[in-house]
Amino acid sequence: MTAHLGARRVSAIDLITRLDLSHVLPGVALDAREFGGVRLLEPGALALAEGDLVLGVGVQTAEQLADALLECAAAGALALVVREPVSLDPLVQQLAESTGVALLGAPAGTDWIQLASYFVDAPEPARYGLEADAAAADSDLFDLANSIAAVVGGPVTIENPSNRILAFSADQARGDDARKQSVLGHQVPSNYEKILTSSGVFRQIERSAQPVFLPSIGPGVRPRVAVRIRAGRELLGSIWAIVDEPPSEMQSAALVEAAAVASITLFRQRAGSDAARRLRVSEVLDLLEGGVRAKEAAERLGYGSAPTSVLAVGLTDTATSSIAQEDAVQRLADSLGMYLHQIHALSVAAPIAGTVYAVLPHAQGHPGPEYARRIATTFAERYRRGPSVVIGLGAPVADVTGLQRARAGADRALRVLLWSTGGPRRRLVADAEEVQVESLLLRLSDSLSAERESVTGPLAVLREHDAGSGGSLVETLEAWLDAFGDVGAAAGRLGLHPNTFRYRLRRLSEIAAIDLDDPEMRFSLMLQLRLFAATAPGSR
Repeated sequence: MTAHLGARRVSAIDLITRLDLSHVLPGVALDAREFGGVRLLEPGALALAEGDLVLGVGVQTAEQLADALLECAAAGALALVVREPVSLDPLVQQLAESTGVALLGAPAGTDWIQLASYFVDAPEPARYGLEADAAAADSDLFDLANSIAAVVGGPVTIENPSNRILAFSADQARGDDARKQSVLGHQVPSNYEKILTSSGVFRQIERSAQPVFLPSIGPGVRPRVAVRIRAGRELLGSIWAIVDEPPSEMQSAALVEAAAVASITLFRQRAGSDAARRLRVSEVLDLLEGGVRAKEAAERLGYGSAPTSVLAVGLTDTATSSIAQEDAVQRLADSLGMYLHQIHALSVAAPIAGTVYAVLPHAQGHPGPEYARRIATTFAERYRRGPSVVIGLGAPVADVTGLQRARAGADRALRVLLWSTGGPRRRLVADAEEVQVESLLLRLSDSLSAERESVTGPLAVLREHDAGSGGSLVETLEAWLDAFGDVGAAAGRLGLHPNTFRYRLRRLSEIAAIDLDDPEMRFSLMLQLRLFAATAPGSR
């Protein structure tokens, strides 16, 4: 059987080998039909269809497994993937054999989103008429990886400059654990990336026109040979092969030639990918514009009359460089688009000015805001590709012409979430209504900043004192106010002994003439701390 993995096809044997899956019941044959798509088996997901490969999210017990097999069989799905250990009993075995649904086991630590992202290639070439070019480029890279592996005698990966796996040879079962983790996650694990970066290996590969041999970088990690993929001065990626010894002259020449071939293929692949992404950004922009443009875009995409929500998604940590930040945002957009596609095939997601926006039509019978919240929360909790994410939700609109208003609400909620990521009320998902007060304070703070209004009164005195002495009286005051005068709780928040904290309270009262028993003064100080937080030293 062949399976559609993004734009490419692989045999069932390759599927099991490459993703480290096990065929739990070999007696249930994988027939010659093709996978029609990949679906997540969870509440709210897109309905299963004939020929699907189904990822059994949440399937743990034998009873759940039996129900999942019945659901797959009813839809005509071809295979079900569940995390190991698989709970088999006579009923499950009988169901699998009678339904003909192949049962595959994934390693216990498998992340469903990462596994699904292997199959669902974002962006979707077919939607933009780019399927043939994308399929050809993708197939070329996998064929090239297999050819290189035959020459060097070891498993091969082809990676982009961010060490994301673009293609790999079919013999990955012979690789080490580091390679298997890379292929399963579609990305070189961060711990290995850090070692290669700090030791200067990446820089050495980029500067060398010849393959670079790398001895083992740690226990259980076999030696490798790597060669850059470059066009002119632009680095497009690299080719990595697991080997036991430095390559021969013939093998080195073959690697250099393969890198030249890969550079042509990557240009073709990137052209198709960039075109699809530009078109998708245009779709999202049209929808978020609201009005007539949104209506026209919705008609092009085939939207019906279902309620629609806007998600504004941001990264909580910024990368060290603008290029790395852009790459992280694009990975986030691709992952979100893939995930939402499983929920509703007409959903779209794209990065716009550093924020990832998604437009999600609601499933029939789910008009309320909790539908989008549940989906957003699940994604935010599962996203594991670097910085964590927070998601602002716009109120669902019955007519797409109102999506501009929904986007504004999502933006306000996202800003509050990003501003308060380090606070005690840290949240992953919120809508504009539940963060209205914080949003109003931020907007008022913007106005004060624009008018160059500076803090005055006792708070200004404390800030000046802290700046001159290196003290933390403002922090002490804020902790005390946040704890409603509970010295023990406030001291614990700052890691201080209660007596030390009481001493600081007396000091700040004396220095700034603050009467902590005066409710009006407490309110004024709390308001100032919120309004001028954006301009305070060390604040976000």
